[in-house]
Amino acid sequence: MLACAALCAIGSSAAYAQHAYPERPVRLIVSQAPGGSSDTIARLWAEHAGKAIGATIVVENKPGAGGIIAAQSLLSQPADGYSLLYGSVSLMVLNQFTYKPLPYTPEKDFTGVAMLTTVPFVLSANPKTGITSLKELTEKAKAAPGKLNYSSAGLGNSTHLAVELLSKKLGISMTHIPYKGESDGIMAAIGGQTEIMAPVYGTALPHILNKKLNPLAVLSPQRLPELPDVPTASELGVKGFDNMGWSAVVARAGTPPAIIEKLNKATESFHQNPSVQARLKTLGVIPVSGPASLVMETTARDVAAWGPTLQSLDLNSK
Repeated sequence: MLACAALCAIGSSAAYAQHAYPERPVRLIVSQAPGGSSDTIARLWAEHAGKAIGATIVVENKPGAGGIIAAQSLLSQPADGYSLLYGSVSLMVLNQFTYKPLPYTPEKDFTGVAMLTTVPFVLSANPKTGITSLKELTEKAKAAPGKLNYSSAGLGNSTHLAVELLSKKLGISMTHIPYKGESDGIMAAIGGQTEIMAPVYGTALPHILNKKLNPLAVLSPQRLPELPDVPTASELGVKGFDNMGWSAVVARAGTPPAIIEKLNKATESFHQNPSVQARLKTLGVIPVSGPASLVMETTARDVAAWGPTLQSLDLNSK
């Protein structure tokens, strides 16, 4: 009887702890430096989801190593829902083909909380290069293999692998220069330290409109309303670049389901908020709603879709 009472007390305490969540601030770890579109989306979610769950969600930027630093920061904390990670296709899918050994296993170490967005990329060039089209880029790169430099938000980041995959399909070679975050990478392309980058749409658009970057192609299923004259890669004969970027919130595996469900419902509220919808539109991203399970399902889908090509690139040696 005493043992039964003790077990019941433990169960009641666990249920109460989950019901009471959150009792203190929650932190959202972001693998990008402040200022880029990922950081902006993370802070937007933190603000609105925090109100929905009745707690402050604090954003912590831990850039570098393609998201590994951020992932390890999450895994150093208990699976109690008080530390979350802004997950991206880079961190969840692409890193395993770039960093070996990878010090985390997405499908074992993480559990999905909610999908947030999907985002197009815009392959862009510094205007001083004179490159205004994908055709001109191909011609210039083939004339001088490896001479053109392209920047990214970090080794293994989707802004890196999008260009690597595109280069392979075009039969060209460029030199990769990784930076600690998207904002640093795009400033390098604008400043002439590199010539090419494929930033996400929301980051690229202001610089394109200000004539600081020449858009060459959009990596999305259709043309973008704000850039109606810029063709998609598919229109230019380069297939397979329709869904390169997405973001989500993930937690440590073992986080109580009730906490995951509460955060997922807060994300539903986030997606349905008109001011959020308007802000996401200005950032050039598309909201993606769904159950928590959709995060890991999307991860598995993309590993299967891109894995063979990424393995063939042998990116770990670059």
